[in-house]
Amino acid sequence: MAEGDLPMGKAVRAELDDGLQLFLYRTEDRIFALDNRCTHMGGPLHRGPVRANVAQPTVTCPVHGSMFWLSDGRVVRGPATKRQPVYEARITDGMVEVRPADSIPA
Repeated sequence: MAEGDLPMGKAVRAELDDGLQLFLYRTEDRIFALDNRCTHMGGPLHRGPVRANVAQPTVTCPVHGSMFWLSDGRVVRGPATKRQPVYEARITDGMVEVRPADSIPA
């Protein structure tokens, strides 16, 4: 997606060529990217509330209220018990690029 399609401070849903839906959220210094479908029951995270101006930013699923850290997908509050898959995101030549966080060499 073009950098201009990812506004500051607003959750956005992006769909990849393979059909995977991502939750993207941009702050002044970072882009957070998670699987958009909640690990509990598949709720659309991009429609849930985001708390970004805190030490550990979170998103809450609008369906059953599961809360996840944006940084690593960790469950803060259930009913979800499984982390959200997380992606690395960056802007290169005006385009937002993402890749699975586990594909990055240690």
